[in-house]
Amino acid sequence: MMPTRDPARHGGTMIDVRSPVVRQFSALLAVAFAAGLAFGGYLFLHRDPHVAGFVPWTAAWPQHAVVAVVGALLVLGVRARRWPPRTPAPTPARLVLAAPLLALLVFAAFRAGVQVLAGLDPNFTVNAWGGPTYLGAMACHYLDLAVGGIVVVGALRLILTRPVVQSGPARRSASAA
Repeated sequence: MMPTRDPARHGGTMIDVRSPVVRQFSALLAVAFAAGLAFGGYLFLHRDPHVAGFVPWTAAWPQHAVVAVVGALLVLGVRARRWPPRTPAPTPARLVLAAPLLALLVFAAFRAGVQVLAGLDPNFTVNAWGGPTYLGAMACHYLDLAVGGIVVVGALRLILTRPVVQSGPARRSASAA
């Protein structure tokens, strides 16, 4: 049994993971990740035997330190803020606005899959963000994916839902406070 959340305390309801839409989109993300793994494997198997030289400052560690701080602030801000309750509002216009963001999430899952196996090729990571090592490149790319995902999901929440309009005594007591 799933625990219930008090919308007044937690700022809205949790995502219903039992929802068919959430399950279908999660399956689509898993398929995109698997396709990325397959494509990354293909890139690794067809890699160039000549290893490229490392170019200084392509690793972008200072920029990723800033991204890490921004990501941490986003997570802390989302956890600390009391989001007002929202209800689903999947109108055609909102779905059209959300489509590019949903496509971006699918691409991010694909890209994450590609990096797992293609990153084993030294040429794939030598001048990548976080390179020249596999672990450094993975850390920077997955940091980008995580922070980007937080921003995209937050934007999707604003696009696909609308604020709950409180009426009656609850609204008056909230405005009196």
